[in-house]
Amino acid sequence: MRRFKIRSDKYRKIIVVILLMIIIFLYFNIISNTSFFMFILDNINSKYEYNFNINNDLIYSSLNKVVSKSSLDYKNIKEVISIEKEKIKEKEIPTQAKKQKPIIYIYNTHESEKYSSPFVADYVVTPDVRLASYILKDYLNDFGIESFIQTRSIKSYLKKHNLDYPGSYEASRVYMKEEFKNNKYKILIDLHRDSTKHKYTLYKKDNKRFAKIMFVLSTKHKNYKKNEKFVNDINNRLNKKYNGITRGIMKRSDVIFNQDLSSRAILIELGGVDNTLEEINNTLYVLAKVLSDYVKEEL
Repeated sequence: MRRFKIRSDKYRKIIVVILLMIIIFLYFNIISNTSFFMFILDNINSKYEYNFNINNDLIYSSLNKVVSKSSLDYKNIKEVISIEKEKIKEKEIPTQAKKQKPIIYIYNTHESEKYSSPFVADYVVTPDVRLASYILKDYLNDFGIESFIQTRSIKSYLKKHNLDYPGSYEASRVYMKEEFKNNKYKILIDLHRDSTKHKYTLYKKDNKRFAKIMFVLSTKHKNYKKNEKFVNDINNRLNKKYNGITRGIMKRSDVIFNQDLSSRAILIELGGVDNTLEEINNTLYVLAKVLSDYVKEEL
């Protein structure tokens, strides 16, 4: 028995030493290696790209809405990766392109509006209107149109100023005016999600599924006719390409929706609570194409 115990203790020490060596190896060769995480997250993105045709930058940008699956700090990893990607972009993007200012301002007055979430576990993101904004920005970029997404927290503003939910438009207005000091945007897009049932927000064409769009136009300010002309144009262009993809234009005379700040300001209800990310993505591609055509033809 004594002899067996000594041998057992000896093996136990060997196992402990081996485990320690493995932990040290993992730390220096994996955890501290940014490229490893880039490989892992890019694999996640490649799966995301396969399903939704979104490039790798998108999922990193959307990680401010992380659904945590472990103790890993995804936000910090995202920041490291973003820095590395920016270094690559600076070498690849021509000087003239880097000087171009964004002409479309995208924001989410109701930033907490979410979509159906069967993909959360797979992609570690929450499918909400903020993510939809990044998808739209990504597609606009593909078509050569620069855009800006307002990411400052509406919720934080409401809390700081002791405002309730309707005060969200005051918050987005303040952020908008501050940003306008840096750039004069030609198009303003407030991206929302409707609460209407799926049967009213689902559109199908050529064996593909889309989330229907509804525009909301304020008639409360004196210059609304300019916005109306713009919204009618975009609505007509969308239906010309995909007849029935929009639910039309809802006019509201009780709220301004910050549409008095521009002659091309639109509020878009993109799909409803039951639309999937795939349906949202397909519609955003079409919307981005229509917006890019409008910019190139009219601005």
